[in-house]
Amino acid sequence: MAMPVEQSWNAYRAIRDDRKWFGFNSVAITYVAATLDFLILLAASAAGHTIYEKIAFGTYADASLYVGIGLLVATVFVLAMGGMHAYRPSEVFSLRNQMVAICTVLPAVIIFMLAIVFFLKIGETISRGAILSTALLSVAGLVSSRLLWSAYLKKAIARASFPTRRALLICPDATPMEPIIRKSAIGGLSIKHTMHIGETGTTRSALVDAYEKHGIDDVDEVLIVWGDYGNLPALEECLSALRQFCVPVSVMFGGLVGDIVEGFPQAVGESRSFQTHRPPLGLYERGLKRAFDVIFSVTALTAMLPICLIVAIAIKLDSPGPVFFLQSRKGYSGRSFRIVKFRSMSVMEDTADIRQATRNDPRVTRVGAFIRSSSIDELPQFWNVLKGDMSVVGPRPHALAHDNLYGALIAQYASRRHVKPGLTGWAQINGHRGETPTIEKMADRVRHDIWYINNWSLWLDLRIVLSTALGLKDRSDVY
Repeated sequence: MAMPVEQSWNAYRAIRDDRKWFGFNSVAITYVAATLDFLILLAASAAGHTIYEKIAFGTYADASLYVGIGLLVATVFVLAMGGMHAYRPSEVFSLRNQMVAICTVLPAVIIFMLAIVFFLKIGETISRGAILSTALLSVAGLVSSRLLWSAYLKKAIARASFPTRRALLICPDATPMEPIIRKSAIGGLSIKHTMHIGETGTTRSALVDAYEKHGIDDVDEVLIVWGDYGNLPALEECLSALRQFCVPVSVMFGGLVGDIVEGFPQAVGESRSFQTHRPPLGLYERGLKRAFDVIFSVTALTAMLPICLIVAIAIKLDSPGPVFFLQSRKGYSGRSFRIVKFRSMSVMEDTADIRQATRNDPRVTRVGAFIRSSSIDELPQFWNVLKGDMSVVGPRPHALAHDNLYGALIAQYASRRHVKPGLTGWAQINGHRGETPTIEKMADRVRHDIWYINNWSLWLDLRIVLSTALGLKDRSDVY
């Protein structure tokens, strides 16, 4: 028989009281990481000024002004990183995401600080050399801290020495548990027991048996992963059975329900709704995104002009045909445009029957194989960005034949056209790029595109651009 509810609660409370003082936990990491960043930036500001004054003039000048600047930079930086949820344990664990966040936020904060200095007309009292040395020390300190965090968290999780919340994992039959356990470890959950729930009617007895065998009071919470949203009676019975145990219960949905609950929550009276489609970008948002597109594309075309000339000559010498490849694509709101790319194949397909490139595709030329693997073939698309047909960041446009095929098979496919198509996107930096041989792979790409549209911000665009640049070295999945 199960122990009384009061006894169960006392045991649960004792476990939590004994464990909360030992080492880091998932909540403490957030505050410790933010505090360390604040101290690093404050120290970098004071040290940068002191070191510059000593090297340039051989003296130690008053650093109080730069301590004040450091306080401003550190405060804004920590608040911005917190707003991006960059201090969540799962984000701290991702070294790549942290590097992108630092390279995005820190320059913006420094520019913001310089703007304040300009408008307050105190530029004559600020040394450019001290600001430069401060910026270098700040980058070095933040990057070093992320490397230390990454090394510590990986070792702690691998050795199970990281104090996490102990959980009972419940999911339907045939649900693979290993991926869930790995993700839970990064998110601060240590799966102590697992349980599969079968057909309706077995839930209550199965939980009672597990309680008597293992003792559910030795876990901090229960996590239910429910992908079969068609079998809601079994989930309802499971939740009902768990009410007798004094532990927190969380439910994580997959499939369509999972996509819905990831939307922006809104209160409707005493109920809650989830916004699955955000409203179109407003005038200010469109202007901001367009300004970024124009500035970035002009800069990229100017910087890449010598490379473009070399590629054009190589294409002409390698195989007969034009340098550029033009193909019809659908853009914002379904409007058609002609996308420009460097020709990488021996064919110029632009019909209703287009076959995607595959590994070792005989249609790909020698030069084409290189420029496709390095994404150089997409450089002319910056011209499409300047014309306003595309954006730097957005869902990748597909050939019209593929639009017609996938539009009939994937319900949300047409929603990708609520923003302009992009040179790179959220799906691409998350591994959904290159060939899509199955409907499931395209559906995964579409889900990421929809998430980007519903969560757009300028910060997100900058993060995607930096992630794309950092990932250019690994392009073996593009054919």
